[in-house]
Parts: sequence; C-alpha cells; structure tokens
Amino acid sequence: MRDEDLPDCPYCGRSLRYVANRWFGHNVFECEQCGDFPDFRGVATAPDHHSSAPPAAPKPVVRSVLPRVLLVDDSEEQRTFYAAVLQPTAVVMTAPRGEDALALACADPPDVIILDVMMPGMNGWETCERLKAEPVTANIPIIMLTSLDGVDVPARARQAGANAVLMKPCPEERLLLTISAARRSADPRSATHRN
Repeated sequence: MRDEDLPDCPYCGRSLRYVANRWFGHNVFECEQCGDFPDFRGVATAPDHHSSAPPAAPKPVVRSVLPRVLLVDDSEEQRTFYAAVLQPTAVVMTAPRGEDALALACADPPDVIILDVMMPGMNGWETCERLKAEPVTANIPIIMLTSLDGVDVPARARQAGANAVLMKPCPEERLLLTISAARRSADPRSATHRN
C-alpha cells in the first residue's frame, strides 16, 4: 500500500502507517500517537499496476454492531495479545498511554475501556479517575487489567471508578464475560422494569 493511499488517523489527524499481519494474521493501521486500528477491508493484496481495469470505488464505512473496546496498555505485547483475543467479538482500538486513552475516549467514546494500572506518566488509577470525571466518558465501563495482586487493588479500583478488576494473564472467557457484564450494567435498557 502506498503512503498516499493511507488514511489519516481519525483522532489526531497524523499520517497512518500500514502494518501487515500484526494481529495474528490481521493487518492494521498504526498511528504513532494513538495506537493501532484494525484494517477491516479484508486481506490486503498488492495492487496490480499492469491491469487496465479502473480501481474499485472505496466501500462506505459501516458502523459495526460489535462492541467497541479501547485497550490501554504501555506494553505493545500485551496490547497485541489482548487485541487478538478480543478481535473476533469486538472492534478494538488501542492506546499506549493514559493521556492517549483520554484523547481517544473523549473524541470517539468506546463501549468499554480496558485499562492497565502500571503505566509511565499517567498511571491507570489516575486515568480511570480522569475518565470518570469527564462528562463524555463518565458512564463508560472501565475494567482494570493488571498484574498487581495486592489486597487493596479491588478497593482502589472501585474508588477510582472501575467496574471490575482482572488479573493478568486473564483467560479469554473471563475477559469476555466481564466485558459483557460491564456493558449490561452500563446500559439502562438492560435493566428489568416492573410496572
């Protein structure tokens, strides 16, 4: 894919870089500031410059019915792993820092945020508190995903505004169930109303 064919980042406007096969065989667009975005156009193939057929018109962007998850972790390996775990059941955006997570979530609020605790700069606790303080992100469920195992972690997570805490490494099924439960608790339409 040629550089002039690449879209700009939908959040910060910077030029994106195309990376083939980053997410276990899936291609992504990479923003230096905002992280990775899956390429949902299908398998990329090299353009045939010898063909006389006109290029196909771009397909319109269709909003997915899958939940949109913002995955925040300073470890590229962790982001890649959990994005691959979530990719079949969610549209995944990633951010390497708390500051980037705030910008992304405020610009285009996701359905759920998965947030690492130990990050340089703004750590996960502070990021969670700031997300809960912003009107546009206050009602987004936040799941803390951490390797911290202190007895005070669940209480500290509740105090920061998180809906749940999961320990790394987190089994796929448990992560998916926690996301589903967090989305149900945040959606007032899922509550049972009695007359």
